[in-house]
Amino acid sequence: MKLIGLLIGLILFIFLPSDSLSQLSSLEYLIEGKKSLNSGQFQKAEQYLTKAIPEFKEIGDYILLWRAKAYKNMNKYEEALKDLEELKKNYPQSPLIKETMKEEIEIAKILNLPELEKLYQSFINEYPEEIKIKFEYGIYLKNHKKVEQAKRIFKEIFTTASAFADQAERELSDEDITVDDLIKKAKALNNAYQFKNAEKYLKKALFKANYQKSEILSLFGYCLFMQKRYSEAADIFKNSGELYWRARALLRARDYNTFERELANYIKSADQRFVDVLINYANIKRRAGEYDKAIKILNMAINKYPAQKENAMWFLAWNYYLMEEYDKAKKILQQLCSSYGKLKYIYWLEKINEINGTVPVKHYVVPFQPGDIYSYFFYMKGKVSSISESKSVNYQLILPKRVDLLLKAGFKDEALKEVKALLKNNRDIENIPLFCKILYELGDYSTSVRLISKISDKFNFPELLYPQAYKDIVLKVTERLDINPYLIFAIMREESRFDSFAHSPAGALGLMQLMPETAKKHGKKIGIMLKKDSELFEPEKNILIGSFYFKNLIEEFKNPVLAIAAYNAGENAVQAWLKDNSYKDIDEFLEDIPYAETKAYVQRVVVSYFEYLRINKALTQESVLKIIKIKGGTP
Repeated sequence: MKLIGLLIGLILFIFLPSDSLSQLSSLEYLIEGKKSLNSGQFQKAEQYLTKAIPEFKEIGDYILLWRAKAYKNMNKYEEALKDLEELKKNYPQSPLIKETMKEEIEIAKILNLPELEKLYQSFINEYPEEIKIKFEYGIYLKNHKKVEQAKRIFKEIFTTASAFADQAERELSDEDITVDDLIKKAKALNNAYQFKNAEKYLKKALFKANYQKSEILSLFGYCLFMQKRYSEAADIFKNSGELYWRARALLRARDYNTFERELANYIKSADQRFVDVLINYANIKRRAGEYDKAIKILNMAINKYPAQKENAMWFLAWNYYLMEEYDKAKKILQQLCSSYGKLKYIYWLEKINEINGTVPVKHYVVPFQPGDIYSYFFYMKGKVSSISESKSVNYQLILPKRVDLLLKAGFKDEALKEVKALLKNNRDIENIPLFCKILYELGDYSTSVRLISKISDKFNFPELLYPQAYKDIVLKVTERLDINPYLIFAIMREESRFDSFAHSPAGALGLMQLMPETAKKHGKKIGIMLKKDSELFEPEKNILIGSFYFKNLIEEFKNPVLAIAAYNAGENAVQAWLKDNSYKDIDEFLEDIPYAETKAYVQRVVVSYFEYLRINKALTQESVLKIIKIKGGTP
């Protein structure tokens, strides 16, 4: 009897309709359908998704695409194509159109359909940046004896810096590639920071060229300059007649004698960019102890380029300040304050007044400006009229219906795709904070921060502008290492904008932008043996190693600001700057960092750190003073 019962049960299981097997809700059908698709159970996926479609027409494009994939994997190609066609017809604005067209191409290739060429053309016209499909199309044309059309496609790919460019080049002869193609290729490689590769094609272009040599030389000089081959770049720029870039290259090559000989020619130029070259040269002379020469050059910049005189006037004042000729510095700073009113000039003017004892400290107040580093310096001195506490904004988080449905089903990646598509089609400033909040809640901190940073009232949304991304990991790590977590948030924000997959042209990886060799060296000290560079894309490993390295820098330099500078420019550089100068306070060091990139970076990180403190009601005069005084200490 037990055996008969089992047989009856088995028969019922096989022949009863699927909705008799389990009374799933429509949402559960949707969830189970996607889950089945991901696990390779395509027949179950098709059944579940078919049941879900009537109840979820709002996101029917997602369901149709998923069902089409199930059909394709079941070799039901006609049904798959019908779903894809329905998707395009009923959801023309769907963010899935690109993926849909790719699926159509894949099926057409399997079935060897005559409309494959048309599908390729339509896709490439719509998405010309999709190089992989474009290359496939080139091969298709070649195999179908359409040689000239294939060559045009391969040439388009060759002139990019993509992964398929080398394969495309192999499909072409030297005669197929023109000088214009080589120039376009070199530009793409330069833009992709592939300077050594660009050099190879520029040499080929020079060999072939008859009349485009000036443009080629310009690109060649830039390519060498970016490889730090400054003397060679200077020679190239001389031949191309580009005085501005020649002057910059000579200074980088430390060929000051040649620069001096040619200085009169530079000054004759109407190129306003030369004011920056003269300022750079003046700073070089000042750092070499030639203050009088530096002052002469800066006065020359002010007189020759009056429209661009502000920066030259500032450095002239800074020279006098460092020479302790405070009256001369004060006079220039007063002019700058009167003309431009920047807190930077007011701060250093007030610093001179303090040194001279001419103005009582407490009598000078300025309005607080969030994001301006000098506001925090004034706050430290008790000279800010008032500093508002950051307040949490009560967002009216009304999710778009499609996003809401996808989230209810637990489809986070699809919800993110939907939000980004909405952003692409809706740039209304009023909606940006809402979209940023959604992105933040979905864990896309990088896009959220980048987007909110672009609006004028960004400081009204502090939790989005300065998010505590990966908070649990950061708190765990900083507690272990005894370091202020807001410093780590600040570094991550400025290094990667919280993009865990960030990859710099120099090869730095992950949230804290660690160079692989540095990460391996310091990782070993805390028991992390990195086998692959890609492990640095893992947030926990990246944050732990990066925080440990930064902690070591703080212990080495005895001050977080110096450690931040070393994190960016390297320990040797910071040690050299400190050796060559006698800074009374960290504000002087911050103002005098030789590398423009490092100076801007350090100021951004320090501002972010102070903003994290302010947002979390931890900003005090003492907290600012701790990292601004030269003897500093760990905040």
